[in-house]
Amino acid sequence: MNQFTLPEKRLTAKKWSQLNSAYARQDIVEELIRNPKLSVATLSDVCGVSRATLWRWKKRYAAQGFRGLLKDKRSTKPRRISPEVEQKILDLRQKLGYGHQRIALYLKRYMGVNIASSTVWNVFKRNNLPNLYMTRYNKPAKCLMKRYEKEFPGDTIQMDVKFIKNPQKHMKRFYQFTAIDDCTRFRVLRIYTRNTTQNAMDFLEQVKQTFPVAIRQIQTDNGPEFATDFSFHLDRQGIHHRRIKPRTPRLNGKVERSHRTDEEEFYSRQRFEDIQDLKVKLSEWEKH
Repeated sequence: MNQFTLPEKRLTAKKWSQLNSAYARQDIVEELIRNPKLSVATLSDVCGVSRATLWRWKKRYAAQGFRGLLKDKRSTKPRRISPEVEQKILDLRQKLGYGHQRIALYLKRYMGVNIASSTVWNVFKRNNLPNLYMTRYNKPAKCLMKRYEKEFPGDTIQMDVKFIKNPQKHMKRFYQFTAIDDCTRFRVLRIYTRNTTQNAMDFLEQVKQTFPVAIRQIQTDNGPEFATDFSFHLDRQGIHHRRIKPRTPRLNGKVERSHRTDEEEFYSRQRFEDIQDLKVKLSEWEKH
C-alpha cells in the first residue's frame, strides 16, 4: 500500500487537522481489512459513520493509499443565478422596497424559484445595494414584549383605523378600516370617507362576509368609532368586544404592524386620482 511522506514545508493547523483525521480513517480501514469477520454495521456504529462511508474509505484507500483518505478540497466558486432571476431581484428591491428575506419568499411563492435569502443578499452586494435598515424601529424596548398568537382562526380579530391623506382638496383625509385575524393574519381592508360608528358596524358586516370562519371576538382600541353602539351591535350577534387598555397600542400589535407595512409598501408608492381609484388599488393590494 502507498505510504505517506512527510512534507518539506511546515504545515498549518488546518492541514494537521486533516492529517489527523486521515490517520484515524486509516486505522479504521486497516482494522476492517485485517479482520474480515468484523461486522461493518458494528464498526460504523462505533465510529459514528455510515456503512456507505466505510466502504467508500476502503475503496479509496485501496486505490490511492493514504492520500485517498484526505478530505477533498471543497469548491469555493460561488453559485451563480440566472441573469433573469437577478434582474427580478433588483426590480423587486426597487419597486417594492423588499429586503433579502422577503424577496426570497416572494420568488418562491410567485415564481417557483427557490433560492436562499443569502443569495439575494449577495446580489445586493454585487450591485452596491445595501440591505434595508430602519434604525428608528430597532431601538431597544423599554419593557420586554411577550409575543402571543391565538390557537384557532376567528378566536380574536384585531380591528383598527388608519388615517390616509386625501389627494383631493375638498376633504382632508380618508379612513382605512382594517381587520386582521390573530391566528392566520388574514386581513380585510376597506376605505370610508368618515370615521364613524356606523361605518365601523358596516365594516364588521363586510368582515363577516369575507372571513372564512366564525368570529368569536373583536379586539379594538378605545376610539370613538368603537363606542357603546358598536359593542351592542357585537353583543346582538354573539361576538365579544374586547377593548385594550388606553395607551397600549402594542396589545393590538398585529394590526398596527400591518398599517406600517401598508404605509411603507403601498401608500408611499402609489398615487390616487380619487376615492374610487384608491379603492381599486387597495383591493389589489389586499389580495397581494
